[in-house]
Amino acid sequence: MPIFEYNCEDCSYKFNQLLISRDTQVKCPLCQGDVKKLMSTFSVRVSHNATSNLPEMAGPKMCTNC
Repeated sequence: MPIFEYNCEDCSYKFNQLLISRDTQVKCPLCQGDVKKLMSTFSVRVSHNATSNLPEMAGPKMCTNC
């Protein structure tokens, strides 16, 4: 169940909304106006043991063709 970030087109209120279904109609909680979905950032935490198994994620690669 993803959390999306929205901005109201009427009152400019920014808020987060947990969506249980893609078919959910989202309205502004303050004025019930139409909203626009915003691009949100996210983060991923990788444990030390996981990075040792994934060398491409451990750091920058050296160019071997130069």
